[in-house]
Amino acid sequence: MPQADANRVLTRRDIGILVLLGLAAAATALWQKAQPQPLPADDIAIRAVISEQVDAFRRGDDRAAYTYAAPDIQAQFSAPDDFMAMVKAHYKPVLNAHKLSFAARSRNIQAHADMRRQEAFIIDAGGLTHHLNYIMQKQPDGSWKIAGCQLLPATLRDV
Repeated sequence: MPQADANRVLTRRDIGILVLLGLAAAATALWQKAQPQPLPADDIAIRAVISEQVDAFRRGDDRAAYTYAAPDIQAQFSAPDDFMAMVKAHYKPVLNAHKLSFAARSRNIQAHADMRRQEAFIIDAGGLTHHLNYIMQKQPDGSWKIAGCQLLPATLRDV
């Protein structure tokens, strides 16, 4: 009978070890899933272009802000002054954004790999949060430019 008791104790111990190993594996899997995945190179470049244009707006550097616009946008506004007049008329919250953050990764627009949509949020000088949809266009040299931006109404106040 002592042999049977020894087998029963080992079986319980083995089950306990297996349960602990299973819990450790599940915890590791959850931890890895919770870790942010690295952004693809295109998303990093897209976010950099948007951030640099917003920084140029903050500094009042009209020429620099204009350089981040896609060629089609630049063709509509023949000079930085014309471009900035449009921005001041229609995108005033972006001019003095206090904070800029990005939502999910950028997404292809339909089947066009060279056109992507990037969602962003800004907090304006009055503390209102605005949702922005940027249309980004990949240039022949591989760089990204801003081909359009939709500014949605403010819905939240930053506290």
